[in-house]
Amino acid sequence: MLNLPAKIKEMTVWVTSECNLRCKYCFVYKLNQNLTRAKMTKQTADQLIRFCAQNLDPNGGLWFFGAEPFCNFELMKYIVEKSRAEGHKWRFGVTTNCTLVTEDMALWMKEHDFGVTVSIDGPKSSHDINRIYPNGKGSWEDAWRGFSLLKKHFKNAPQLRWTVTPSTVKGLADAIKSFVEEYNLTSLAVDMVYEVEWTPQDLANLRQELEIFRGYYKKWMEQGIPVFSMFVRDANAAITQTRKTWHSRCGLGQGGMSVDYDGSIYPCHRFVDSHEIKIGDIFNGFAPSRLEWIKNWQSVAPYCEVPTKCLNCNYKNNCIGGCIAQNYDVFGLPHVNPSAFCTIKQLITEVFSDLCRSLQNNPTFQKLYKTPQQQTPNQQNLKKNQPIAQEVHDRE
Repeated sequence: MLNLPAKIKEMTVWVTSECNLRCKYCFVYKLNQNLTRAKMTKQTADQLIRFCAQNLDPNGGLWFFGAEPFCNFELMKYIVEKSRAEGHKWRFGVTTNCTLVTEDMALWMKEHDFGVTVSIDGPKSSHDINRIYPNGKGSWEDAWRGFSLLKKHFKNAPQLRWTVTPSTVKGLADAIKSFVEEYNLTSLAVDMVYEVEWTPQDLANLRQELEIFRGYYKKWMEQGIPVFSMFVRDANAAITQTRKTWHSRCGLGQGGMSVDYDGSIYPCHRFVDSHEIKIGDIFNGFAPSRLEWIKNWQSVAPYCEVPTKCLNCNYKNNCIGGCIAQNYDVFGLPHVNPSAFCTIKQLITEVFSDLCRSLQNNPTFQKLYKTPQQQTPNQQNLKKNQPIAQEVHDRE
């Protein structure tokens, strides 16, 4: 029997499927070269607000995502300001490549207490390899300018979503160190692209970088510098959790879901415009496919595309299946994890397990990694002064 919440906790909203960048690893444009580029209308936005008034928890959140939300900033602004005018207390946030952010936009987001995640892949030398404009030009300078405006006006700097590919793994540890020690940035959600090939040499390079980073991380914890790391979070969960609960891996049409620019509802933000798994729309409500999808997900535990890897996996206590939409994109099945995901998670656990054991009584470490497990990613990101210790929204 499914135990669905009475109200949605979080709604991810695509105000547009347009983007001013063409990042090489982008799941939206990579999977659908003929993607319809369109913007949400005010009429659809009005219905979205009505739908949320009926179905979203009064203390829930609206998170703007997509291709690039600031390609339709005026509508994002319309939704927020109309929601506030109608008395709704929802929290708001956005994931952005930051290239279009102006000072006025930064001040507006500050006024409305936005949570912000910025997609920047480290320094210019690595960022510009993958995060490019349609003409091939790198986007780092524009992204860093926009990020600097947010950092200038927000009390706490926005979180960086830093995506690593085999082509950008070398120098990763020192790049993270520079962001922490030179820019005083401590919320760095660094993670890998898993649906690509990682050669033995790529994995060797990654191990070397993780081992260097481990030394830096130990020092920061001893100094009381609260640097959040997805690597450390995962390794710590792998050695401290006694059982895995893949059922609540993410919103997946249960407590959280996503709305496309045309009002279609999907199980999560990454399913939007990638394929046809819709679970309703904001005009007619939820479809039976919502329950069917959840039942299908809960029927089988996630496993590796090379199942024998699961037998002696050091990460298995924390394995909740990786990104479900990613699995579906690659295999047509939500439960099968790419082998690269499994190999890298095992590598991370191997490199950081002893460090995590040694830090169990460190107060900075404990504060970072004792976030309740059942919160959805952006519920945490939208809360003031709370560390991000769960999965963040996937890369743009």
